[in-house]
Amino acid sequence: MRAPEADRVRLLHILDAIRELEEHASTVTEDVLDQDAMLRYAVVKLIEVIGEAANLLTKELRQAHPEVPWNLVIGMRNRLVHDYFRIDTAVVAEVVRFHIRAPKPQVEAILQSLPE
Repeated sequence: MRAPEADRVRLLHILDAIRELEEHASTVTEDVLDQDAMLRYAVVKLIEVIGEAANLLTKELRQAHPEVPWNLVIGMRNRLVHDYFRIDTAVVAEVVRFHIRAPKPQVEAILQSLPE
């Protein structure tokens, strides 16, 4: 069973990774990811961190906050980890440029609602 007190830490991991992507890769394109292996690995790793942290949240927290697309976040992580040899940089770039920020305010609100 997962500990509810760890949920706060996991949510902070999600926010930290989102902020790193916003700061360093918010305008990344498929071509840039294809040409810059280190940036590609960094971006993929940050997305993996977001998905792994989401996966490690308690089931109760995820169920209490269906406004966050937890299954999509976790599914993206699983795809990157297990199908690493078939990563589509166009999809990764799209996720970073258009989708990664969407859960940020929701995660921030969840954090505010948790006891310290």
